[in-house]
Amino acid sequence: MNAKKNIAAVIDVGSHETSLRIARLVRGRAPLLIDEVSRTIPVGVDTFTTGRISQVNLTQIVDVLNDFKDKLKEYRVTTFRAFASSAFREATNGSYAIEQIFIRTGIRVEILSNSMDNKYIQIAVSEGLPGFAALADQGCVILVIGSGSIQLTLYHGGQYINSQHFRLGVLRVRELLGSLERVSPDFNALLAEYISGALNYYRAINSRQSDFQNLIVIGGSLRYMKYVAKWDLADDETISTGDFLALLERLKTRERRILARVAQVPTEHESLLIPGGVVIEEVLAFTGVEKFYMPNLDLIDGVLFEMGHEYYRTKFIRDPYKNMEEAAHHLARRYRTDKFHVRHVQKLAERLFDLTERFHNLGVTERRYLSLAAILHNIGKYVSMYDDGIRAFNIINSAELIGLDDAEKEMVALIACFHNGHVDYDEPMLSRFTEAERIVILKLTAILAVANSLDAGHKQKLEILSAKTSNDKFLLTVSANLDATIENWNFNHHTALFADLFGYKPVLRVRRTL
Repeated sequence: MNAKKNIAAVIDVGSHETSLRIARLVRGRAPLLIDEVSRTIPVGVDTFTTGRISQVNLTQIVDVLNDFKDKLKEYRVTTFRAFASSAFREATNGSYAIEQIFIRTGIRVEILSNSMDNKYIQIAVSEGLPGFAALADQGCVILVIGSGSIQLTLYHGGQYINSQHFRLGVLRVRELLGSLERVSPDFNALLAEYISGALNYYRAINSRQSDFQNLIVIGGSLRYMKYVAKWDLADDETISTGDFLALLERLKTRERRILARVAQVPTEHESLLIPGGVVIEEVLAFTGVEKFYMPNLDLIDGVLFEMGHEYYRTKFIRDPYKNMEEAAHHLARRYRTDKFHVRHVQKLAERLFDLTERFHNLGVTERRYLSLAAILHNIGKYVSMYDDGIRAFNIINSAELIGLDDAEKEMVALIACFHNGHVDYDEPMLSRFTEAERIVILKLTAILAVANSLDAGHKQKLEILSAKTSNDKFLLTVSANLDATIENWNFNHHTALFADLFGYKPVLRVRRTL
């Protein structure tokens, strides 16, 4: 049988469910659902209690994935992606479990970082929720409730502000605090106290970010709350905060089991209703909104949207890189960098990248790494003026940069760390990367070092006009609106890596403007 090229599938090996969704990719429209199946496998219980994935649950996942392969064959699907997130990411044997899955099924499952997980959620919301751009303009919080974790993302004035991951997923919280339910006179109050305490610092540092007018709540387990409430809502319809809190109060009583039974909520999901509801309750208090959205969107939708754009080579409504860049600028502001210097170095670095495209042989992805490193290269100075490079490396590696996996984030961190161009080829911090990856890091570092040298005085004196190669020289012509002596001196002290890597010695030509 011939494969249907516009039929795609996504497998999500979650902390509580393993799911398969098959859809038809449609140009300019949301993917059309063809089939969907899920199986409850609480692999997160293993990770959140013992730190390891049990062989019992792993075998169940293998069996389910082999069944999914039959589904893929039935629909003649050859294009699919498979992901796992928090339960595998945190398990000490997570990578070994992934390898065993591959050996026993032939399916390569990718463990998503927090930032990649969030990237797909943001794609799902921006592409799948009508009117999202207006909500982001007004001030918006996106709350994603998973089994292992929750994610809070803030938008204001149409711009991405920040994202924060918390280990407050409904399954994790239930497993952590479950033993207290039998001994506590008011377990629901205890649950609220625990969640509120975990969110307290985040609320404090973000309370003045914006006036949040909109809340979007996403989470697979929330569909059962909708069943209980009999809410049959379109994605762009809202739920009254009052109605939700009234439902939550009913669920906190013994009536919960009756309501769940009538709504045919599976037993294993019934106990997750309260943790999910309390998380929403706490975020509602933080935002102060009177109504909120609960669309039927998730990570899988985001992946399918991306696959559709890749297949038809169409543009996203909101370019995922825009969120990535805005996240970097927000991080730079948090560490009090000189925003004029940062934006100028970013512009210079991107211009240099484009002018040297002929001999650096790098692409769009690498240009983005360079741009992010340029934005973040000075954040280490907030901690130390003398070893700011390694401080920048540590800050970037610890931050959540939406859309980057862990390896990509470390690459950006290294480029920022070595932004002055003083780095050895055998630098130990490069050792975990392949030779090809090390070359990419060093090339981008060399370009950033040149760009940064052109704003040595943080006065934005120079603009790049043109560049050309002549024999063994790279002739860079710039305009200067002020005396450029210090920039010329700095340029000559930070171009050795560029010359060594590309074989052209940079030479600066300054044209003074009035």
